[in-house]
Amino acid sequence: MEKEEATRVCSQCHKEVAEANFDLHETHCSRFLCVCPDCDETVPRDQLNQHKEDQHTVVRCSKCNKKMERRFLMDHESDECVERLQTCQFCMLELPWKELDEHCLACGSRTELCGDCRRYVKLMDKQQHGLNCSAAQDDLTPPQPASSATNKTKQTVGCSRCMATFPADVIDEHELKCNAASRWDHEEAQAEEDEKEDNFFRQVTNSQLSNAKAISLSNRPYSSHRGNRGDPNELSTCPHCHLALPVITLRWHQVKCQRYIHLNEQQVNSSEGI
Repeated sequence: MEKEEATRVCSQCHKEVAEANFDLHETHCSRFLCVCPDCDETVPRDQLNQHKEDQHTVVRCSKCNKKMERRFLMDHESDECVERLQTCQFCMLELPWKELDEHCLACGSRTELCGDCRRYVKLMDKQQHGLNCSAAQDDLTPPQPASSATNKTKQTVGCSRCMATFPADVIDEHELKCNAASRWDHEEAQAEEDEKEDNFFRQVTNSQLSNAKAISLSNRPYSSHRGNRGDPNELSTCPHCHLALPVITLRWHQVKCQRYIHLNEQQVNSSEGI
């Protein structure tokens, strides 16, 4: 392994130079180079004035109007100037750096609908919400049939007829029984109502028949009371039901038949909601 060659630092250019060539190098630097008194930078001797003009002349920032040496202007405009443009992380709008914090506070407070849990989340909390969103974690979790069956057993559903609540796994069986019981109760109620209507109809008909007989007897000719009753075998037809009856009974039969037809019409009208 070769031994490393010894070096020395030049006082003019501040570079490491091999010791064997150091004297020649230092003489050359002293003749052609010099150190800038403002920044300690080594520059060619004949370009020192130009260096001072380019690097150490005082200028103003075109955005914030702050004074500084020209050599600092580029870094100031990119990293330090309060008027430099910055992009909002929420809306991508460019605005001065001094207004960025206030703008981001208002802009980040806007809400956006989460596509997983369907909740509104602030834009500034969106990244953290994405890590903790329960709906997104449920999508990544594999299905568990046993747990689903347990949840279904614990879940209660209301019956649409009796409004009682039952476990979800037995609600179908209950609704079948509940529907059958409801139909049975409805049929019994309808039978009772029909029986009441029949009793009422019979009572009304009997009363009207009695009235018709009384009217028929009162309307008989005076001669009938004296024994002149006519031919008892003479028949005539009822204009309502076309039933052939003896003339003696036809008159009160017509009254009965007319009353019966009138009652039937009333019953039909009431059943149709008229």
